[in-house]
Amino acid sequence: MALPVEELTLKQLQQFHNIDRMAYSRLVLTLRFDPFPSMKIVAFWNFLERIGFKHFLHNLLHFSDPMIFSLAKETLVCLECLFCSPQEIFPWVHLDFPEMNKLVGQEILLGFLFKNRETVKGMIEDFVKDVCQVAFMDIVEGNLGCKPSSNPDSELDSPTSDDGGDNGELSTDDGKARVESEDRSLFMTFSRGHPVSNQELHGFIVGKYGKCVEAIYMDKNPKRLFACVVLRSHSDLSRILGGQKLVKLFINGKQVRVRRFVPKCRK
Repeated sequence: MALPVEELTLKQLQQFHNIDRMAYSRLVLTLRFDPFPSMKIVAFWNFLERIGFKHFLHNLLHFSDPMIFSLAKETLVCLECLFCSPQEIFPWVHLDFPEMNKLVGQEILLGFLFKNRETVKGMIEDFVKDVCQVAFMDIVEGNLGCKPSSNPDSELDSPTSDDGGDNGELSTDDGKARVESEDRSLFMTFSRGHPVSNQELHGFIVGKYGKCVEAIYMDKNPKRLFACVVLRSHSDLSRILGGQKLVKLFINGKQVRVRRFVPKCRK
């Protein structure tokens, strides 16, 4: 069952999709799957429930980690089949999905998925956009840390500021600067397929709210799905959020969801 996303607060959406979130956390935090492909995995599992495979997600949560790992791998193959071009479909038609078939108690027919592939793809993409990219982003943030760092292995690019320079790390030895900056930071997520560049983001914020940006930390993923924005003051954060927990902005026609950054250690 699905509820209109626009009618739910972020907390209500997270509560309503609690089992989806538990499955996603298991994939990302325990099994260390990539956060963004994992959204499609959970979206596919949710799709199976909606077409009649009752309690699919609830049941799989009782599986061992190796079994869920195998199931997720099978799901990724299934998704690759769905999203490949029509001329590439034939090699996939005889594949078997033993873990998935075991869980649903019957064979998952690729023929059905191929026949309805546009509808299935649409349902998966809508779930990722309307649910995963909203209700799961605190898990993504916690997994990636979203910790500003100059470490080349970090998941975030080095920051830029209103002055155009590299501000380096936010933390000091006693951690005070990190805490202070986190209290005036925003977490912004972009719609898949509609990334926003550092320049677009910076230009929009400065143009609309004035010179209030201290640093912007962009997702290093080439698809650019999120960014952390450190503002110069807490009042700037309050002004942008306008008392709301989640606001939607449109930057050059691309939707951006904005909320206060909450570090993992505070959850």
